[in-house]
Amino acid sequence: MVYDCAIIGGGAAGLTAGVYLARYQRKTILLSDSIGGQTAISGNIENFPTYESINGFELIDKLVQQAKSFGLDIKIDFKIEEILKKNNFIVKSKNKSIEAKSILIASGKRHRTLGLDNESKLIGKGISYCATCDGGFAKNRDVVVIGGGYAATESALILEKIAKSVTIICIDKKLTGENVTIKNVLSKKNIKIIYNAKTVKLCENNGLLDHIIIQNILSKKTKSITTQMAFVEIGQIPNSEPFSHLKINECNEIVIDKDNMTSNQGIFAAGDVTDVKAKQTIVACGEGAKTAISINQYLEKI
Repeated sequence: MVYDCAIIGGGAAGLTAGVYLARYQRKTILLSDSIGGQTAISGNIENFPTYESINGFELIDKLVQQAKSFGLDIKIDFKIEEILKKNNFIVKSKNKSIEAKSILIASGKRHRTLGLDNESKLIGKGISYCATCDGGFAKNRDVVVIGGGYAATESALILEKIAKSVTIICIDKKLTGENVTIKNVLSKKNIKIIYNAKTVKLCENNGLLDHIIIQNILSKKTKSITTQMAFVEIGQIPNSEPFSHLKINECNEIVIDKDNMTSNQGIFAAGDVTDVKAKQTIVACGEGAKTAISINQYLEKI
């Protein structure tokens, strides 16, 4: 079967594009190793039109149901290896190939890690990258949030309702992000902030996180902080590695033009994986819709 479009990525951008293309009666398949992207783990979203507040997972579920109702073919557990160009495009995974006349890359971003020796070993044993997913395990515990930006402050506000105490380890001299969120964090009595500090060691006891060692980046002095859970929120990395044949900027984001076309004719991109400045769910949805319109126009010409 030859599809009109193969969408790579199951987040807000990909699903919205799927809704539009399916409504255009374009034969479309969405390929992803998971559904939801960053939206699904973002907690409550309060700046999405028509919703005063909606959980990110719930919003994604609504998008999935809407896309399926229009006939979008969704294939999960598809890990892309490469895209080839013959008469059409061939999207290859380890065990399967999909042929399509056009491609939409909406693969999003993933969490940046600390890069410490035993970090991966402690995932699920005290280390987490998602307060929304794992916040329940923080109940009545002393936890830390490593990071000082938008994601870190949002996570701290989620955790302070559950945990005994929250300590933010911020590498800068102040928090960054939305002013209203920062103001809210600063007003919470059970949130403590340590500025100008970086995490240099994760210490375990019987295979579980027991404490962390932080270092003041100015004085170089180190300090031990006892904690049962550390939530790492230090930014994200675009999932652009399989697409190195496209034009990529210094941040490893895929460069797109005004129609969301990449440097290769017939390959489009949308959402967090691109060089669009704003990385929010509402922007991803808008970019997905805009790209679908461009793809529909492209298909009319070929």
